[in-house]
Amino acid sequence: MSKQILDKREQFTNPKKSKSSLVIGAFSVFLVIVALVFMFGSNKKEDENYFGASIVAERSYVGEFISMTKVEPVIENGQIKIPLGVVDENNIISFEIENDEKLLVPLMAYITPTGRLFVGSSMCEPCRGRTFSLAGETLVCDTCRTTYNVEDHQFISGAKACGEYPPVNMNPKVEDNMITIELDEVLNWRSRS
Repeated sequence: MSKQILDKREQFTNPKKSKSSLVIGAFSVFLVIVALVFMFGSNKKEDENYFGASIVAERSYVGEFISMTKVEPVIENGQIKIPLGVVDENNIISFEIENDEKLLVPLMAYITPTGRLFVGSSMCEPCRGRTFSLAGETLVCDTCRTTYNVEDHQFISGAKACGEYPPVNMNPKVEDNMITIELDEVLNWRSRS
């Protein structure tokens, strides 16, 4: 046989060369797995930072259409306060507070199906819708019917212009079953479109 054929045959039958190829292949697979875990793990962490961890029991909105319940929050010591139980019981609530330009800022709080809390603006821009409803796994603008994923506010369908401006988180804190957001978050709120 020719030398080239023998060299190729030896390459496939030589255990030292095969082991090094296996080690390199296994290491490559390991690096890909680590990269995927890091990518998906970091997305979950960002998502948790936006909505926070689960704070109440999980629930399902499948087959339901739940409109906002209007509530009056308490404002004291530079904070807006709402009992967590009110949001937990009603699933989604609305309230309005005037910003420093004397405009009423529409706000909402709702519980996601995974038991997490969102508190923030309820202005759908640019349609200017001020209320949303929960429908299955979606958050729906009552004016233009634009829908977002209820867990992460990813645009699903409806007006693409509105889909670019999902509700804005106002960084709620929960302590002693009371939700608080800083009044400055609302005072400084401006329309984005």
